[in-house]
Amino acid sequence: MINPDNLLILLDHLRCSAFELPFKKDDRFGRLPAEQLAEFLQFLQDSGSLHHSGDQYFWMADQYPAQSISLRSASADQFILQAMHDDVPETVGQIDRASAFWMVHPGAVYIHEAQTYLVDQLDLDHNIATLSPIDTDYYTEPRQESTVSLVEKFEEMDVQGATKAYGDIRLVNQVVGFKRLRWYTHELLGYGEVTLPPTELVTTGYWVSLNEETVDSLRDQGLWRGDPNAYGRNWLRQRDQARLRDRYTCQICGAVESDRAHDVHHKIPFRSFRDERGNIDTNLANRLDNLITLCQTCHKRAETAVRVRSGLAGLAFTLRHLTPLYLMCDARDLGVHSDPQSPLASKRPVIVIYDQIPAGIGFSQRLFELHDEIMAHALNLISGCGCEDGCPSCVGPGGEFGAGGKQETLAILKALVAYNM
Repeated sequence: MINPDNLLILLDHLRCSAFELPFKKDDRFGRLPAEQLAEFLQFLQDSGSLHHSGDQYFWMADQYPAQSISLRSASADQFILQAMHDDVPETVGQIDRASAFWMVHPGAVYIHEAQTYLVDQLDLDHNIATLSPIDTDYYTEPRQESTVSLVEKFEEMDVQGATKAYGDIRLVNQVVGFKRLRWYTHELLGYGEVTLPPTELVTTGYWVSLNEETVDSLRDQGLWRGDPNAYGRNWLRQRDQARLRDRYTCQICGAVESDRAHDVHHKIPFRSFRDERGNIDTNLANRLDNLITLCQTCHKRAETAVRVRSGLAGLAFTLRHLTPLYLMCDARDLGVHSDPQSPLASKRPVIVIYDQIPAGIGFSQRLFELHDEIMAHALNLISGCGCEDGCPSCVGPGGEFGAGGKQETLAILKALVAYNM
């Protein structure tokens, strides 16, 4: 599924068309009116691709335009993937720049034509990723930190329990590490750290923002985990006592505090100490025997292992795997982001599904149109899953010692799906 009016795709089509046959005055191209087409042709003339003579535009560049167009990506900025065979580099493929950061970062496992490669180096200056053939029983999954901001909203509509919208968004993403997972069993084998600069993607996105009534209802049921933790009045004292007890040293890697104070981590997740009314017993949660001092890196790893998946994150996991079936696209063509206080909707909880292609190619508008059907399907999928509290087939696993958030996700979907559908 492709949006032919995507600016990057459209300009490349115009270049190829002009190479085949000159454009004439008042010509039309697809759904473009003649006036807008004239503006694009003028742009291509100013950039040196076309020459205007009389009432026609002729191709004048030296190269054949189609040779620089990728059939896999709208981006012209490509990385070369080179594998070393007997100390001789051999090109095994190409990948666009945006995808390179999370697919071929150092330490990543990359698969090409059934051959497994380990990424040794990612040269950002020369756009080259160096790979080595390897036999391994694991794959890698990047760990990313993302922020999303609004560029322009195209359409918005109130729906059951929420508001749906789509438009242009700006995504700033940074790969900060990766996980090693065993094939078939998906057992977590370890972590790796990555130091890469952030990347920016301006694309189209579809998002669902929960309304206040929905969140209040979930909160009353004790099924809302999107509020910031209120650690209680004794937290600062308990945190300092834990650091003093641990001699200001990370209890996993042994790093000693320097410029930045170490974090203090709850061994049993803070949100697990809820009473029958859904309130958290902060005195019980903040006991010294439940606290441990960790450096920032080890703290992130520990949080992954004991995380309590929120309903918002569980729904995002489900939609990440469900929506490609409606669009008939590869799952990697879409990105998903959840935020309990999103700037896209005045700090309301939001789930965003966005095109992984610059400027978007039509996925987001189609998801906007299919909203009701997708939410109903998601509810049926999770309701019919036989797991107790989350698994890779529905809302995702909660972590080795954590909770999967299945009940919270179901509660959100029941608020979003009209029962008469």
